[in-house]
Amino acid sequence: MAEQYDSVGSKYEEFKTTATLPIPERHTFLKLVGDLRGQRVLDLACGSGHYSRLLKEHGAARVEGVDISPEMVQVARRTEQAQGHGVHYHVCDAAALPHLGDFDLVTAVYLLNYARTRDELLRMCQSAASNLKEGGRFIAFTIDPSFDLRRSNWAAYGFEVQGERFEEGRHVCHARFLTEPPAPIEYLRWPARAYESVLAEAGFRQVTWHPFEIPAEAVAKYGEDFWREYRDNPLLIALSGQK
Repeated sequence: MAEQYDSVGSKYEEFKTTATLPIPERHTFLKLVGDLRGQRVLDLACGSGHYSRLLKEHGAARVEGVDISPEMVQVARRTEQAQGHGVHYHVCDAAALPHLGDFDLVTAVYLLNYARTRDELLRMCQSAASNLKEGGRFIAFTIDPSFDLRRSNWAAYGFEVQGERFEEGRHVCHARFLTEPPAPIEYLRWPARAYESVLAEAGFRQVTWHPFEIPAEAVAKYGEDFWREYRDNPLLIALSGQK
C-alpha cells in the first residue's frame, strides 16, 4: 500500500478536490463524526491529510494523522506548514500502531480495504481499539461488499474499477483514479462477515453499516440520473463501532 500511494502522491489530493465521487463521501463523513468540539481524533490512513484538516476545521481539539506512505505524509506536512491547521502527522503502519493516546474518535477512510489477510484486517481494528478511550467511536470507510462490477464500473465519478478476481475469501480489485495522467490502485473487497467478525474480536460493539448519502445540493447540481449508478450499485460504504 505504501508503494502505491507513494506513486499517487499529490494526485490523490487532486482527485479529492475535483472528482464527484468524494462529494457524498465528505457529506457522509461529517454527518457520522458529528459534533467534534473538544474531541481528540486519530485519523488512520490520513493520506495527504484531507480529512485530518477537515476534522480540525470542524472543531476537533486535537487531530493526529497516521499513514504508511512517506510521500503522502510529506504532502500532508507541506500543507500543514503552509496553512497551519495544527495537525500532527506520523508515518506508521496502522496494522502495527503504537499507543498514541486515548482518543475520543478514530477514523479510517479507506484503510481496511488494503488489508491483504484477515489477520492484517484484525490488527488494523485492534490498533484503532487500543487508541480509543472506553466508549470511544471508530468510523471506517471501505469498499461495499455488495458491489457488482458486472453492473457498472463507476468511471462517471472519477474512479474506474477495471477488474476483480476472487481468491482466499476476498476480491482483489484493480482500479484507477481518473486524474491526468490516471493513477492505478489495487485494493481488497472483503465480505461483510469478515468485517463484522474482526470488529467484534477487536472489542467493538454496536457495529453498524452506513450507506453513503448524496447531499441535496449535489443532486440539484448534477441531476438524479447522474447519481443513479452511485445509489443502485454502491462501491463505498461506512462502518462504525463503539469500544
